Amino acid sequence: MFVCNYCWFYSVTSSVPTYVTSLPVNTTLLFDSGNLRNCSCSTLVRDCDETLANSMCRCHTVLRSSLSPAQLREPGQLTVWVKELWVLEELLNSSMVGHLWLSFCGIKPVNSQFLALLGLQTLRIHSTAPKASYPNQEIIVSPPAGVAADLEAHSFDFLSSFHMTFLDVAVLNGLSALKVYSVAGPLASAFSQHFPHLALPCSLLYSAFPVTEECYTCTFMF
Repeated sequence: MFVCNYCWFYSVTSSVPTYVTSLPVNTTLLFDSGNLRNCSCSTLVRDCDETLANSMCRCHTVLRSSLSPAQLREPGQLTVWVKELWVLEELLNSSMVGHLWLSFCGIKPVNSQFLALLGLQTLRIHSTAPKASYPNQEIIVSPPAGVAADLEAHSFDFLSSFHMTFLDVAVLNGLSALKVYSVAGPLASAFSQHFPHLALPCSLLYSAFPVTEECYTCTFMF
């Protein structure tokens, strides 16, 4: 029986060009307006420009009291403008997102804490913080070519494995290059044994790993 036990580390060394610091077309946008604004945008909107988003996108308000934690399922493109961390903590944490754009639109620096995401494939971060040395960064969650070949040689299918990502939200401050550390496997049924200090609810583990004898990929971004 194959037991996956590979890991790889890499960092983002180049920033995203300034011309892509606008929303892509046909994307879902969420931002904090006291409650939550949920928008569907079919045209380009500058990051953190709430007035433009309200006028150019189809938006509606969702009461904060009606939000269900960890219920978000967005396999496509999702953009979140962050001023206060409650949007990430109460809506995005432990949810399933395929392609995430995070823009920090606040003033006070963000403290370090981890956000759990399921199925993340690409991440793009934009920061308006005045001291941000890395205001625009993006990364694709996949192993380097050499590691990918080694995984394939040992019958580990990265694309079909279960993916869980832990993102340190302090990266929104833009003070350093985004770093990524990934671990492939062992079996999902042994996840808590190998990561005993990750306080994950059982419901999250079951939703992430419905087949517990499958291998998984756990990625840490900081």
